[in-house]
Amino acid sequence: MIVLVVCLVASMVIAIVKLASTPEEIIGLGFRGLPPSYVEAHKHEYGGGEPAEP
Repeated sequence: MIVLVVCLVASMVIAIVKLASTPEEIIGLGFRGLPPSYVEAHKHEYGGGEPAEP
């Protein structure tokens, strides 16, 4: 039981450090999982300026 608790605490610490040291938002203008056309069309939602022309 102690080993499980230690692993849980270790994984939580690792997650907190990774999230705190991420240089850009998880989902935002720097998110690379979306097509560039979608990011351009939704920039105004993230404070990136005017939306692109369709």
